Amino acid sequence: FLTTGMADAGPSISALSAGPNNCALEEAITLEMDFTTPRELPAGSWRVRFVADTAGSCKVVELGSTDAQRYPEGPGKMRFHRDSLDVMHLQRAILCNVGLMTATLLDGDDEVLEVPMVVHVTPDSAGKLFRSIYNPLE
Repeated sequence: FLTTGMADAGPSISALSAGPNNCALEEAITLEMDFTTPRELPAGSWRVRFVADTAGSCKVVELGSTDAQRYPEGPGKMRFHRDSLDVMHLQRAILCNVGLMTATLLDGDDEVLEVPMVVHVTPDSAGKLFRSIYNPLE
């Protein structure tokens, strides 16, 4: 489920938190991860996307990135926060499905690791959209 672009033994994720969960789709989102990388990443950053994919359409929404920084070999931490999950411009039929939130570790322009998190979006009885983010480590 975690894909790596490194030829040697790749990085690994030891802890992941995405939340809040079971809340309105557009609420703020915070993503935190503990990870280990087997080599230094001089220009390391994380890119976060929301991907809504149906049989006839794939919509990718760039949620943002962390600032580039040097990640030394060994353990590291990342934190990403956005005040709202701004995807309401997508068609409701596309949103009311299973999508993905991806966090991709980059070294410059090179993809090092991608962490996919399933996002299930469902309407409540009044039609308001709610999200559930599934942790791939659980």
